[in-house]
Amino acid sequence: MIRRIVWLVRPLAASLTAAALSVLAPPAQLSAQRVDSAPARVGASAQQGGGLERQFRERLAEVVRRRLNLDDAQMRQLGEVNNRFERDRMILLRDERRVRQSLRAEVLAGDSANQSKVSGLLDQALKIQQRRLELTAEEQRELSAFMTPVQRAKYFAIQDDLRRRMEELRQNRQERQRRTGALGPGGRRAPLP
Repeated sequence: MIRRIVWLVRPLAASLTAAALSVLAPPAQLSAQRVDSAPARVGASAQQGGGLERQFRERLAEVVRRRLNLDDAQMRQLGEVNNRFERDRMILLRDERRVRQSLRAEVLAGDSANQSKVSGLLDQALKIQQRRLELTAEEQRELSAFMTPVQRAKYFAIQDDLRRRMEELRQNRQERQRRTGALGPGGRRAPLP
């Protein structure tokens, strides 16, 4: 089963988030999954983004199935494990992004940075990293019930590579927006005139 994805307002951001948080499941189950909790997205570009996301998830699921040599039962179990960890991962991602943006804004403030706020943000960042490690350990324990250690290691590498690539895409996109003036200080979207 594919885990439900909380859509962001902007289609590109939604696509990147969906890709980073994709749940791996057999393609037959992908088409049956509905995203009932998602806010409605309007326009043809939003519909195209959903189709591209579905294609991405299908390809990713096949890559995982092939590289890990998983059978249908293992793929189903993998989807179930991912469903159980979805909410926590999304919260961590959201919190990490918020802390990173706030920290960046404070550091860019230079001498006028709020030192106590920076200290608190650093503490939050460390707690997020600690929770990410705990979540990964919990996930690995659950995966060990139906995957070999080699399969789990390969899956971990696929997840890590995907997160790294999505972060690079996000950073490249923000950099392009900064250069064109689309983002204001702290990486936030500049207000419309």
